[in-house]
Amino acid sequence: MPLQLCTMSSDKKTLRRIFLSERAAQDAVEKRYIDEKIAGHVLEHASYRHAGCVFVYVSTPQEIDTRVLLRAALAAGKTVCVPLCGAAGEMTARQIRSLDELRPGAYGIDEPNACAQEIPPEEIELVLVPALACDRKGYRLGYGGGYYDRFLCRTGGVGMALCAEQRLVDSLPHTALDQRCQWIITERQVLRTNEE
Repeated sequence: MPLQLCTMSSDKKTLRRIFLSERAAQDAVEKRYIDEKIAGHVLEHASYRHAGCVFVYVSTPQEIDTRVLLRAALAAGKTVCVPLCGAAGEMTARQIRSLDELRPGAYGIDEPNACAQEIPPEEIELVLVPALACDRKGYRLGYGGGYYDRFLCRTGGVGMALCAEQRLVDSLPHTALDQRCQWIITERQVLRTNEE
């Protein structure tokens, strides 16, 4: 089914299945190319360069890789925080000083120790957000937990979604609770979404 037709569906579960299947079929060499290009765009972006405090998701092997971004931000002396997900569907930002501090968490995603220092959302200047798919208005399709939507509405930081170009579509279903990202970074473009 063509992606543009799929996006007319209001069924996020169906879309999630389609995009997960598409992502799983991606060639490893192509994925590495996409990861490297997206990381390069982020590192060159003014929002990243000027941010003193950044929140970066810790990628799984299937997601756009953030390890190089985490290492670069740490080496640049930025305050680097990563997600720690709680049982009640809440996510906090916890500071790390090395990737060695990360361990597999409840969902199999590397995360910091619960004792790691919590960074208040209002101190965060840039939030790098995972996206299974994005639309051009800045809405993203995640995994259905709502963690990032709840977190983004608590911070004034710039939201930047990392998404492969082939999963950037014209429109995705969204609700009033879904938070838009101001930027979408793909391997081919840096898209500003909040310009009318």
